[in-house]
Amino acid sequence: MNIQEWIFSDKRGNRFYRHLAFWLCWFLYLSCTQLRNQTPDEIGMGNFIVYQLGVSANRVLLQIIFVYPFVYYILPHFLQTKKYVLFAFFMVVLLVSMYVITYIDYLYIWSDPRSPLYFDIPHVKPLTLFQVKYFSVYSNVHCTGTFVAATIMLAVKYYENWYKKQRENESLIYQNAQAELQLLKAQVHPHFLFNTLNNIYSLMLDDSPKAVTVIHELSGMVLYMNNECANPTVPVDKEIKMLFDYIGLEKIRYGERLNMVVDIQNNQENELMIAPLLMIPFVENSFKHAASKTMDKTEIHLSISLDNDWLEFMIRNKVYANEEASDERIKIGLNNVKKRLQLLYPGKHSLHIQSSDITFTVTMKILLEKQKKIQKEHYSPAVQIPYAYAQ
Repeated sequence: MNIQEWIFSDKRGNRFYRHLAFWLCWFLYLSCTQLRNQTPDEIGMGNFIVYQLGVSANRVLLQIIFVYPFVYYILPHFLQTKKYVLFAFFMVVLLVSMYVITYIDYLYIWSDPRSPLYFDIPHVKPLTLFQVKYFSVYSNVHCTGTFVAATIMLAVKYYENWYKKQRENESLIYQNAQAELQLLKAQVHPHFLFNTLNNIYSLMLDDSPKAVTVIHELSGMVLYMNNECANPTVPVDKEIKMLFDYIGLEKIRYGERLNMVVDIQNNQENELMIAPLLMIPFVENSFKHAASKTMDKTEIHLSISLDNDWLEFMIRNKVYANEEASDERIKIGLNNVKKRLQLLYPGKHSLHIQSSDITFTVTMKILLEKQKKIQKEHYSPAVQIPYAYAQ
């Protein structure tokens, strides 16, 4: 536990030691700053130090008696709840009690040598009756009085409450962001599966034997989404493999009509991690814009490279004049990725989407983090499955 956690901890033991440390520091401050009416030259340095410590300890004990009822009972129960009459009443009771107890304390401990409680230090003169009356008020209002101790404790208490509130707000924001991420990720799955099931449906209508291959590959991709995509990040080489599998499925569907130009520059040992399913919506979008819109041969360019922990992704496809003006599923997919990038990689990504009458281009850059050891052990596959995609 670091010092910050100790200061703001709610554990009973930690709270006790925090208060003990506060009063110890306050006691040392009083001992070093309060000069009595007699100097070390008059009563001796040893007697002076003992007297200083004794007076300061006595004052701290009195202040403790009054500070805690004020800070932990009168203030929260009456002032903060706007019970002003009760607050005023209890404050008067507290102040009168403070004066009476302090007066009795000075009278029997510091001024009356006949008292059994008298703090007898050689060469120290007892307080006069005037000094008893004066100090019983003065000691409670000046710069080392009870009100000052209460003010300092209140400042610390309110800062502690403010800090905890900030942490609660940060935690709430984080939880909301995580919930939104899970929702966005969940939206990718049905969107992707719907597209792939359409492919299978088209192949089955044509009574194509390739439908069995597509179903086999789809089962592997669903297994990837259920197992790997449940984690916040996945190895980038696995994400690229899944992308290749999807492209392989699309090539089976479109056959010779599709010319897919792919340029992948990926070091298999780069140990970089990426949030799952960030690139697949753009690839789906390209097939939607290009291959599904024409019976002619079409071309899609895809490039992925990794350099100095930066992933650069670019995909470009041709746009056809008879294409629908809008597709809500496409918009949902692209907006999904934009939101996920903002949540997952704030200040660590760039996304540019360019659309013209001829081409539609997406360029994305993401600063990735390296794989941790525990993640590496978790994600290491037992069997290497070859890419389903083939040129």
